[in-house]
This record gives sequence, structure tokens and C-alpha cells, in this order.
Amino acid sequence: MIFSKPITEIIKERTSWRTYSPIPIEKDKEERLKEILTLKNFSSPFSKISGKCRFELISVPEFEPNEKKKLGTYGLISGAQEFIVGATEKSKYNLENYGYLMESIILAATDMGLGTCWLGGTFNRSLFSAKINCNSNEIVPAISPIGYTPENRSFKEKVIRKFAKAKDRYQWDKLFFNDNFNTPLNQEEAGKYVPLLEMVRLGPSAGNKQPWRIVKESDNNIYHFYVKSSKSKFGIKYSMFIHLDIGIAICHFDLTARKLEIGGNWEFLQPKVNEIEGLDYIISWNGSP
Repeated sequence: MIFSKPITEIIKERTSWRTYSPIPIEKDKEERLKEILTLKNFSSPFSKISGKCRFELISVPEFEPNEKKKLGTYGLISGAQEFIVGATEKSKYNLENYGYLMESIILAATDMGLGTCWLGGTFNRSLFSAKINCNSNEIVPAISPIGYTPENRSFKEKVIRKFAKAKDRYQWDKLFFNDNFNTPLNQEEAGKYVPLLEMVRLGPSAGNKQPWRIVKESDNNIYHFYVKSSKSKFGIKYSMFIHLDIGIAICHFDLTARKLEIGGNWEFLQPKVNEIEGLDYIISWNGSP
């Protein structure tokens, strides 16, 4: 994936937009976006071991009138004329893979000057699944509206963002650890990995819960990625969303490592880290000295 500016700038620039301008995306940008959606130019650490992902650009004006009434965004998305819709085969790590790939697409869209917004629960899943002809072995974990955004957010959107604490992020001592989950990792110990971890910290997540936790081995550049389970106020486990979220975190770490030319490989290890209930190990980054 080739971006027009540093990935750290794009990650900082990316924000969720719920109100869109009716101005259509120009033909050349639309063609470029469709090329990005083919996934020819990038892959995730899970792509070779997970089920296949595919993405399409779906135009709302082409929906039947009764379908437009059933988008299922519950008034949270206004004015969107197009959506990025993807499907993934059911398999191990399919959600982590989808989260990584979808976030890569969203960052590319941000680089193109287009607004987006991760939607995991507030959309008509069956309608969008039908639109991209999902088979029985595929699911649509999340979608995103895409398009141009107004200069200023609407009052309703400002209220939603304030309620969701959209700008808030945990500090380092809540997310990153050294050797065990009892010892926070400081920036001096992280060294050249500070920008990578900071980009993880800034990542979007369902309900802004930031479920990722990372443990560095103290004597080398091995970073173990974990995901923290969470339950909604309705008692429904966010099993799908948290695995999308860790995919997003890994995407930010990985793309920043590539941009800064920090060498390393993604591996599935057996970390010797004190186990904590509610945390699931996902993958590790084995960095060069």
C-alpha cells in the first residue's frame, strides 16, 4: 500500500464521520478506490492462514426505495451515498484479518480526502450481505459509509461524539507493559517503537473500549498482542467487535513499522507472560535488534 504522506499523519487525521455531503465521489477517485478494494497491493499477518476477504463499493442510489428505508443505521449516518462493504469466510483469525484489511482501506480513503466511519452493529447486516451476494460460509462483520464530509459537524454528530467520548484514549500505562501485566512500559524502554505504539493507542475501537493490550519482553524487541474481552450494558459479549479492534491495532503497528523501516516478523508464539483472566493472546511481533 502506497500512501501520499506519512502513515502517522493519516492515522492522526482519520476520524469517524456520520454526516456526509451529497457530492458524489469523482470518477477517478472512485476507480482508485475500487482498485484498493481488490486487495492486490496489501495483506495482513493473518491473510495466509485465514479465510478470504473481499470488499465492494455499494451505491445507495441504486437501492430500491424500500431498501433505502431499511439501511439500519438508525439515523446515526446521514447523507451517505456509498458504502464500503466486505465479507469474510468463516475461519480462525478471520475477524482480525478483516479488521486489519478494512482499516487499511479506511486509511487509504482518508489519504484521498474521504470521510468514513466504522459500523459494526448499527446497520442492516442481512441487507448488505445480500447486496454483495454472501454465501453461507461468509459474514459481513462491519461496513463503512464513504464520501465527502461537510466543513463542520452537525449538532447531532457533536452530541454523539461527546457521548461516546470519541476523542478520549487510554494513557500508555493502561495499554502497554514490560515483561508482565503488572509493570507498565515507559517510552524510554520502548525506544524506536514509541511511534508504533502511539499509533496503536490512537486507533478506533467499538464503543471506544480500546481492548488491546501489548507486552514487551524486557530483553528484546518482541511484542505480544492480547485482546481484552468486554460486555455491553445489555450483557452481550463483544466477541466480534474486539477481534476486529485488535486487527485495527495490528494494522496501525504494522503499517507504521513499514513506513519507519523497522524490521521484524509476525509470529504465533507461546509467551511466558503472567496470565490474566479476560485477556486472549493473539499474535507477536518479533523485531530486529
